[in-house]
Amino acid sequence: MSLQKYLNSLEDMSGKKVLITGGTSGIGLSIVDQLLNKHANVVVLARNQNKSKEVKDRMLEKYPDSHLDFISYDQSDYKSIERATEVILKEHNDFYALILNAGCFTTYKTQKAEEDMSLTIKTNFVGLAYFLNILIPKLNNKHRIIFQGSLAAGYYFKKPDSLENYKASRFQQYCMSKAGVEELYHHYRELGLDNLSFYLVEPGLTSTDILRDFPFPIKQLGGLFLKIASHSVKKASLTALLASQESVDPCYIVPRGPFEWRGYPKIKPFPKKRIRPYLYELVEKEIK
Repeated sequence: MSLQKYLNSLEDMSGKKVLITGGTSGIGLSIVDQLLNKHANVVVLARNQNKSKEVKDRMLEKYPDSHLDFISYDQSDYKSIERATEVILKEHNDFYALILNAGCFTTYKTQKAEEDMSLTIKTNFVGLAYFLNILIPKLNNKHRIIFQGSLAAGYYFKKPDSLENYKASRFQQYCMSKAGVEELYHHYRELGLDNLSFYLVEPGLTSTDILRDFPFPIKQLGGLFLKIASHSVKKASLTALLASQESVDPCYIVPRGPFEWRGYPKIKPFPKKRIRPYLYELVEKEIK
């Protein structure tokens, strides 16, 4: 099946409002593009306001009759999270789905020396947990919550005693933060909330700008590997798009190809060995 044929097979989303964090670049931007193509009303929560304006201008030129709004949102900043949550509850409480896509992979170059927590961990895991801890108890309507996971969650990382001053490599910090996203999915899924349905999706290996802040050799070699082994950003967006379909029940969705690195989406059981309650216990101490 061609990519366009697969996209054409997905349901029309006219009248459905979808919120997405981190929708101004990479996979998130591709998801926004496809949601607008399916006539969804899209609200992007994003940190960079200049980039938000550029994206809005580009998307409205491509889809002139679309509905596209933006909310200022920095997932590493508690005050920004609180302000964005207030806007959601006041202006967008009728949303159909929330796609939790925002994330980063910071290097020593982009991490401030005086900070006591990795920006990767704070953004990908702690900030997300803080956001959900505020938002979810205040949601009364029916919504679907879609967590954007990662292959990295299944890789080795040193078990943390604390999320602050976590002594591990930057790659292990990233893997741990993505394992934390999975644990948030598992935690909320187990609560059995009648009005909320939870999904975990993985995009597979994708050539994005995630290596942009790395030293030149790593950036070049990593970019070459991704170019050979990965699939397109457009195809990587398909797992989140499938989770947004009304006919799809709560589930875990990954690419169907070799090692689940690439390919069209498939639904599978969530692996029990990837359930890590200690990660939720650690993040709960940080956000309360």
